[in-house]
Amino acid sequence: MRSLPDVVRRFFDARGLEPGRVLVACSGGPDSTALLVALAEIADVVCAHVNHHLRGADSDEDEQFVRDLCAHVQVPLLVADGTLDEDAIRGGGIEAAAREVRFARLHELRERAGARWIATAHQKNDQAETILMRLFTGTGLAGLRGIHAVRDDGVIRPLLEATRADVEAFLRERGIEARIDRSNAEPRFLRNRIRATLAQYEPAVIDNLAAIAEQARGQWEITDQALLHHAIRTLDPHARDVSAADLARLADNLASTKRTSVTKTLELFRRGDEIVLRRLPQPTPPFEIALQAEESAHVRELGVTICVTEHGTGEGQRFQLPDGAEPRFTVRNRRDGDRFQPLGMQREKKLKDVLIDRKIDAELRDRIPLLVWNGSIVWVAGVEISEKFKATGGARLYEVSIAAEQQQDPEGLQR
Repeated sequence: MRSLPDVVRRFFDARGLEPGRVLVACSGGPDSTALLVALAEIADVVCAHVNHHLRGADSDEDEQFVRDLCAHVQVPLLVADGTLDEDAIRGGGIEAAAREVRFARLHELRERAGARWIATAHQKNDQAETILMRLFTGTGLAGLRGIHAVRDDGVIRPLLEATRADVEAFLRERGIEARIDRSNAEPRFLRNRIRATLAQYEPAVIDNLAAIAEQARGQWEITDQALLHHAIRTLDPHARDVSAADLARLADNLASTKRTSVTKTLELFRRGDEIVLRRLPQPTPPFEIALQAEESAHVRELGVTICVTEHGTGEGQRFQLPDGAEPRFTVRNRRDGDRFQPLGMQREKKLKDVLIDRKIDAELRDRIPLLVWNGSIVWVAGVEISEKFKATGGARLYEVSIAAEQQQDPEGLQR
């Protein structure tokens, strides 16, 4: 039997990671219970439990078990409500909906706890099941990498080198009886059918399947670098040759910053979970175009057309002007000192602050067309209508819409 605290120590040491404070996701099941207890012996730990309320009294009993466990091992506990949205369940299934809500709540709890990592209890059997499931449903090299030990968003899986048998032996040694989720045996879930199938084979099969993930990750690094090198040469054929050492440096830079320069004209840019190779953004020159209702304005700098109509199609954004007002507008990009009153707010704010609140990247802010009437911003394209001009009835209503006139050059190549 492998000592789980030793497995966890090797996980951090092998990757040169400092544990810091770790938020441990604990459902009360055997794997997450073992992870919590093992991590609590070697690191500064906060426990997080997300209650999805999917199993009635059983869910509440799971939560109580985690509360009692945390009291026993003297670990702080944070509990979050993980009630699922019915539309999300219909759209992607109950497992996907639960996973999305769970990770959203875990990231919120990590902020509250001031933790560096979110640890989840995936172990080697889970890795083997994932590889086999992806082979059943269809996958390529990227999918065969399986469960990632360390994700870009700070989620870690310290037990990937431990088996389910190791977990069960550790809990017996500590005298802990974890909760059992009966839904894990329901054959309607593909993973449960695969789990039951693998249970019939020797433990070596688990090791072999998990090894596929390790091999795929090694091959993916080579493939990933080759694809990135090809993309750089495609976007900037005159750039000097980018070596493997350069690519490694770029990857290291992106671990600590949102963007890093590649060549004089290209940069790597992190957008959510994606990494985008793109040409360095060029500043958008100021533009200003007169526009009347029932006309359109072509914004050459953006390659779009903006229309204002009194009787719209319902596909644009509706607004209204004061009674008797002339529907004469200006379409322009932002200027220093612009102010805007977002829908539902009682007062104006600096437009720059509104765009920052909406998490719109700085280089995109000058590319947003504004519809202006009598010096006041009516509409910020892609954001919203001003509270001052919201459609309430009792006045002449208008509709503003925007359409691309031509296919724009892609922002960059994603990987």
